[in-house]
Amino acid sequence: MDLQELRDLIIVIFGVMGIVVLLVSLVVVLVIGFAARGLIGTVRGVVQGQVSPTLDSARGIVDDVRGTTSFIADTAVSPIIRLYGLFAGLRRAFASLLGLTQLGRRKGP
Repeated sequence: MDLQELRDLIIVIFGVMGIVVLLVSLVVVLVIGFAARGLIGTVRGVVQGQVSPTLDSARGIVDDVRGTTSFIADTAVSPIIRLYGLFAGLRRAFASLLGLTQLGRRKGP
């Protein structure tokens, strides 16, 4: 057996071993995937029974917070915004009437 035949034999052996390793790793990945899917389904069923009441109470809290923020926005923030808008409009009107449109503004550098 000369050197070229030995080289060809080693290439064939490594090719066959590579195919075997690929098939074995594919089977292992599939088994792990199916096991994880079953485990996730089991955990989801267990957790669903424990988490569902907590989620319901959290939804109630979120609804309460949403109502509170809506109330504060309607009673406190909206009048402040309207008042600020009124003052900004009056200031702009006076500046326009008095010809002071450039008041407080700097020219570029």
